[in-house]
Amino acid sequence: MLLMTHLSHKLRLFTLLLLCSVISIVSHAEDEGEEAPVPTAYVELKPSFVVNYQTKDNRLRYIKTSISIRTDVVQKDLIEANMPLVRDALVMFLSSRTAKQVTGTIAREQTRADAALAVNNAMLEETRQTPVKDILFASFVTQ
Repeated sequence: MLLMTHLSHKLRLFTLLLLCSVISIVSHAEDEGEEAPVPTAYVELKPSFVVNYQTKDNRLRYIKTSISIRTDVVQKDLIEANMPLVRDALVMFLSSRTAKQVTGTIAREQTRADAALAVNNAMLEETRQTPVKDILFASFVTQ
């Protein structure tokens, strides 16, 4: 009787180990089926942007900024192929800003986010894609 109990216990343990091994193999196979993340790419926009904007007292001011676009390697060619559209969207967007919208850290962060949205909206109309993940300012000067 003791031998039967011992064998039954070993059989259960073996079954449990076998089940765990099968689950592990299936889980590993599913992990291999997942797509790897697409690497990030940056598109530097040359030359720098110099745009005018108006203040409340109707004085002309200007923004000079160097911009890079963060995207992925798959979308990089799309951005480069549509560079005139990208630059136009940024010029129109930046020239529509007010002094309050470009002065200070928080305002500039909002300007970055809004600029990405402006470029993506232009690209969506033209290409049906929104390739811009972020806009990065290497420099941002207002005067």
